[in-house]
Amino acid sequence: MTKDKQINNRPKGGVASIATFDLVATTLDQLKNRRQGMDGIGCLFGPSGWGKTFSSNVLALETRAYFVQLQPVWTKKTFLQKILDEMKVDWDKSCSVPDLFDMVNNQLAVSGRILILDEFNRAIERPVLAQITRAIFDCTQSPILLVGEEKLPSELGKPAFKQLYRRIAAWAEAQDVTVQDTAKLAPIYCPSVDFAEEALSALTTFAKGSVSSVVKCLNVIHEDCLVTGKELINLAALQKIALPSATHPKRKI
Repeated sequence: MTKDKQINNRPKGGVASIATFDLVATTLDQLKNRRQGMDGIGCLFGPSGWGKTFSSNVLALETRAYFVQLQPVWTKKTFLQKILDEMKVDWDKSCSVPDLFDMVNNQLAVSGRILILDEFNRAIERPVLAQITRAIFDCTQSPILLVGEEKLPSELGKPAFKQLYRRIAAWAEAQDVTVQDTAKLAPIYCPSVDFAEEALSALTTFAKGSVSSVVKCLNVIHEDCLVTGKELINLAALQKIALPSATHPKRKI
């Protein structure tokens, strides 16, 4: 394979309509188009690597939703400031927490956009952030999607978060990757290579539900094909490629 052909065959990226992506799109639509007076908070949850953040971020761009990823060091003031930054609303250092809170509410009410809060497990560690989130919804009735790890629903069900929990109208469990998902991802991350059905099935099983693991494996397969010139991956060819494991390598003694 020539150098020019190798460059042309580099992955160009893209978005595959995998199960979790469709789930997020449906959930956002459900929250946006709910009946008046109905609760409008959703919760997307699932293991790390199952495509929650990527799908939510992409759909935020498509739907013009506000997307904010919580960080473990944030205070309640930082939390509100970061939301305003995402909204492109200017704030001053002299603004108090109530001032920032009112600014967030005003912008949500005016824009009518959805607010997506990723890594919401971190709000469990700082309950005041969960309380502010509930208050934002109560003041604006604007749709809010909470995105977090698989234990997020049970954490929100604890007494400390019961007011927020009662306002959740949509529970969306991220879907593990399917053979159909892997088939959609392959042309994006491993272009110009055909896959036998048995290879796609084996790759999906190896990934153990993780979209992230499938993508990493496809990148490794793609690099191997660039070097070896292979244009078809069947089960025998796949078994000869050292695929990246989800766990760290163990030292051999």
